[in-house]
Amino acid sequence: MKNKKLITTLVTVTVAAVFMVIGKSCNQGKLQMSVKMTNSECPIDMGFGGSVETVELENNYVICTLKLNEQIANISAMEQNKEFFAQSVASSMSADKNSQQLLKIMAEENVGLKYVVIGDQTGKKFSVELSPEQIKSLSTAPQSTPHERLLDMVKNTKVQLPMKVDVVTTLKDMDIEGDNVVYIYDIDENQINMSDVNIDAIRANTVGGLINVIKDPSAGQFFQTVIDDGKNVGYRYFGSKTGTKLEFVVSHSELSQIRANAN
Repeated sequence: MKNKKLITTLVTVTVAAVFMVIGKSCNQGKLQMSVKMTNSECPIDMGFGGSVETVELENNYVICTLKLNEQIANISAMEQNKEFFAQSVASSMSADKNSQQLLKIMAEENVGLKYVVIGDQTGKKFSVELSPEQIKSLSTAPQSTPHERLLDMVKNTKVQLPMKVDVVTTLKDMDIEGDNVVYIYDIDENQINMSDVNIDAIRANTVGGLINVIKDPSAGQFFQTVIDDGKNVGYRYFGSKTGTKLEFVVSHSELSQIRANAN
């Protein structure tokens, strides 16, 4: 049960992070120069989530072509929920200072934003747009709160589930329960007996591996949002036949310490 199963929520922040990359290269409001500089660095590795293949300015739109990791991204489900996907990306963008600067520049130049999303395994593709009018609205909108962004990330994950993690484990659901962001998994008891599952060892492996997950460009943003919202992260496993439940929680203080050690 590897840590890659914990990062399905990273698709949205990966896409939003592309916008932040362009924003960092903004030079005195020169959008065209910033886009060219970013494109010259492509492909840009965005960590677990995928990569930025090209960034172009065409017909009054900044067009970002992304290749997403289909081990954590359900491209078909994302396409079916494009409007919500665009809303989630917009919420994540509004929280970043570089992105806010870029939004203002794009609004001044009456430029929109288009993402072309491609699956790295199947080649499935769809596009989603934020019009120049939507960019103008975003540029003047109040900054979203950590809780609002976290809700969007969780909702965007839920529409992609269930998702197979490995031969034994399937991510069935994800939710916010009080102070916990909870991942809910199904364990295939045709492959393993729940009595043989050592939950303490899984917890130790999970906590030990989180520092590398958090160092990832996309994962770092997700876990920072969890921390900023004051949440713990819970992991709950159910046996597919017996319904046996095993679970553990990584506390907010533990996450904060791991995040500090990752910097």
